[in-house]
Amino acid sequence: MSDDETQRTEDSAPAAPAGPEPGAAAAGGLRLLAAAVTLPWFVMYGVLGASAVTRGAQAYSSGLRRVDAGYTRFVTPGELAFVGALLLAACGVLLACAMLLLFRRRSAMVWLPVLLVAAGLTAGSVWASVRGELDPLLWILFFFGLAYVTVVSLVRVVQMTRAVRRGRIEAP
Repeated sequence: MSDDETQRTEDSAPAAPAGPEPGAAAAGGLRLLAAAVTLPWFVMYGVLGASAVTRGAQAYSSGLRRVDAGYTRFVTPGELAFVGALLLAACGVLLACAMLLLFRRRSAMVWLPVLLVAAGLTAGSVWASVRGELDPLLWILFFFGLAYVTVVSLVRVVQMTRAVRRGRIEAP
């Protein structure tokens, strides 16, 4: 074989597949951990939301005007069902955030709806806790999941828009 043939063979040979990037396992572990943090609030919002909607519907079908919603607060069945629907929406936002983290969605347009809904629900929870005189420690216990998703989605939107501006990611 001549030198020209050897040169052509080496140039046309497929490149060896690149191994995983250094730190890819650590980044995958961090994504998994970030998604797993939402799990307790996901379960809590789902259970409490379904329970509130069910109790509101049962009270409405029974003809009750007021229902004990806890903390010795009496509300209408419609109000209780509304709070349950908001909790189910919070459950959906936490699920969406976890799924986007797990499947490495790298688009600001995908994260923006999660950010808007999570920020709205977080603001509503702050307003409701101030109006209802909820202890700040209880607010953290109940609503930290929403605040966490708001911060995570805000960080992801900022990261993705900065990466697009720098030309590291193709615009969709």
